[in-house]
Amino acid sequence: MLPKEFKLVAKFKLLRFGKNNDGGYLIEQESLKKANSLLSFGMGYDWSFEKDFFNYKKKNINIHVYDYSLKESNIKKFSLSSLKKLIKIKNYFKKNFFLNFKDNLLLYYDYKKLFKNNVKHFNNAIGLGPNLISFDDTLNKFEKFPIFLKIDIEGSEYRILDDIIKNQNKFCGLISEFHSVDLHKTRIIKFIKELNMNLVHIHGQNVGNKSYIDKDGDPTQIEMTFSVSENNIGDEPELPHSLDQPADRRYKEVNLIFET
Repeated sequence: MLPKEFKLVAKFKLLRFGKNNDGGYLIEQESLKKANSLLSFGMGYDWSFEKDFFNYKKKNINIHVYDYSLKESNIKKFSLSSLKKLIKIKNYFKKNFFLNFKDNLLLYYDYKKLFKNNVKHFNNAIGLGPNLISFDDTLNKFEKFPIFLKIDIEGSEYRILDDIIKNQNKFCGLISEFHSVDLHKTRIIKFIKELNMNLVHIHGQNVGNKSYIDKDGDPTQIEMTFSVSENNIGDEPELPHSLDQPADRRYKEVNLIFET
């Protein structure tokens, strides 16, 4: 069972940003309205969350995305490489081939359309050392507060939890993926207790089917959403939420069971 500290205590108004299945997240409406900036750690070839955030705020927001693994030149090469698939006739008979072909071909265009002016992509990793940028320095680049924080950095989230606590007065909400939860429950509980925000949503990741389930049947990868808002819309949490989707649509959602 998951620790009782992971359990929701009320129902909040949530919205879903990002694509269907893996890449989409639920965030609390009031924290979204308060946000003047978005700080996003980790993106890959999917910026649907950042795009939805940008469009919801009617473009009146500063967005800074950090992903050292992704370069603009690589996105361009990826888009152009999709043209090579047209040569092989057998590809035409694959399910959703033309839909995926269109999305891949237009990927670079979509990137250039979003990342300009007050929406920036930095090719840096977070940390201390050569070619790295500190957590504090990412905050210093902003002029407008409060910030909504999104974290999907494949296990490195634990390295910045203390930094978040130290600077929590600058944030109105956050969404984070936590990896290897079975090894870090104590660390996550400490973070929840020290963070002056409400835990408004939790979702278990089913990526890889049972490979992400520990010996107790709990997911080893979870998403947690926090908000400064106290405006709940009910005393009974909605879990799973109607907006939740399995990360991998081929498999069922992970059932979450909590300690009492």
